[in-house]
Amino acid sequence: MDKNAEIALKLQALRDDYAARLPAEIQSLRHLVSDLAKPEFQRDTLDQLNQKLHKLAGSAGSFGFPDLGKQAKKLELQTQTWLAANQLDLGMLRVFAVAVAALDGQAQGDSAKKIPLVSQSAPLKTNTLIYVLEDDPDVADEVCMTLRHFGHQVVHFSTIAAAEVEVLRRPPDFMICDIMFTEEGRETPEAVAILQQNLPAPVPVIFVSTRTDFEAYHAAVRAGAVGYFVKPLDIIRLVDCFEYYLDRHRSAPYRVLIIDDDFALAEHYKLVLNSADIRAEVSNNPNEIFEVLQDFHPELILLDINMPGCNGIELAQVIRLNQDWLRVPITYLSSEQDVEKRAVAMGRAGDDFLSKPLGDRELITAVSVRAARSRQLSDALDRDSLTGLLKHSRIKEQVDAELSRAVRSEENLSVVMLDLDHFKQVNDTYGHPAGDKVIKAIAHLLRQRLRKTDAVGRYGGEEFVAVLPRCSREEAQVLMEDVRQRLRDISFTVDQRTFNVTLSAGIAAYRPGVGRAEQLLQEADAALYRAKAEGRNRICLSR
Repeated sequence: MDKNAEIALKLQALRDDYAARLPAEIQSLRHLVSDLAKPEFQRDTLDQLNQKLHKLAGSAGSFGFPDLGKQAKKLELQTQTWLAANQLDLGMLRVFAVAVAALDGQAQGDSAKKIPLVSQSAPLKTNTLIYVLEDDPDVADEVCMTLRHFGHQVVHFSTIAAAEVEVLRRPPDFMICDIMFTEEGRETPEAVAILQQNLPAPVPVIFVSTRTDFEAYHAAVRAGAVGYFVKPLDIIRLVDCFEYYLDRHRSAPYRVLIIDDDFALAEHYKLVLNSADIRAEVSNNPNEIFEVLQDFHPELILLDINMPGCNGIELAQVIRLNQDWLRVPITYLSSEQDVEKRAVAMGRAGDDFLSKPLGDRELITAVSVRAARSRQLSDALDRDSLTGLLKHSRIKEQVDAELSRAVRSEENLSVVMLDLDHFKQVNDTYGHPAGDKVIKAIAHLLRQRLRKTDAVGRYGGEEFVAVLPRCSREEAQVLMEDVRQRLRDISFTVDQRTFNVTLSAGIAAYRPGVGRAEQLLQEADAALYRAKAEGRNRICLSR
């Protein structure tokens, strides 16, 4: 049995065990409600009932019992009202008892629902250390097992106190924390915020909770939250958030072009930025600006104002005349202190202004922030909002760029065009939200399986293109065959109905004589068409 299948079985075993324990859990709720009917106010009993409902509301949906979780949440809110008032409404308690007794029926009604394995992708190459702080063992097991499936090192803590000791001894790369630890009577954001102050560097945190009030979100932000998820957990969304954060911090270095006639100072800036893993290049010849831009593709331009021949303001305007570079932000870097001149500079093609002299730390911070914004804007313009993959026009540009590189270097290049089989039937049968879930799954799978140097785009509705530099078509076939099998093995569930989806793909490879990106795409498309004609769920090579 392969690793993925073993994990799927373990996940299902967890859910089966949860389902088996539900009747006893619900019975204990009924006993607590019966105790509340005594004449004297039983605050301890009410506290215990509230805690049990809190856990049930948070975990039921994650294990295939969404209706049960919703009802438990409503009951939890009622117990909180009584606790706040420090008294019971006996008339309402009788209605409450009937609702608790009805939980059995909701559990049985939900019992056939199953949740698919998040992904069948290969583990990440990184070994990120993640601490999971969760006092509900069922939720903790689910989260930990899923993250380990993606190749991360995961440590679970069932109490805040235990986590505090270990966080200070060995800070993790990431934390996923429940907000409430009811048995300890503590809230995690407050504890994490204190820990962050005693760490050499802040640890990013994703918080999970049944709470949706502003105070909970506010506390999470103060504790360093990069994500917040309301229980029952949508594991796919949580993993997407986690992966997005990791991708952002292990992505290619920012590219910054420094244009300054003071070559020594420019080189200093370059070295300072390089030390912070920012790729910087220097140019001091305005006549070559378009060649430099084409070769380097900067995400930010640092431009001195006072330069001989063609000053910075004029050069910025020259750059803006070329449509290809309209979106690249230009930050003037100058010792100019005249407010009027600075205003004129900003009004003519510039986006920002940094004053010399600039300390090393200030330079790194200023450039990092501006380059990050530039990349974020570029991603928003270039990437599909549902999948995060490159849009149609951008992936075609990527094919063209990689083909030019392959021609120059005489290296391998493969282009893959793939399509989901019978996707219209998925939308017609299960609805467009289910179709979107499938689209996100294949996008996530492609991002996981492909290399950092590869590019993937959403070419159409359910059609995708992958650009694989330095990859022969035989190597591409092995890779895509793995993707095909992994997608085939993922089960999707909608309204107690389970379905699977397959893909077909065509692969074309660069060879001497191929000089146009369009030709490669057409050959890959023809191979894809043949895969469809031969029965789908297969990979075909171009002829």
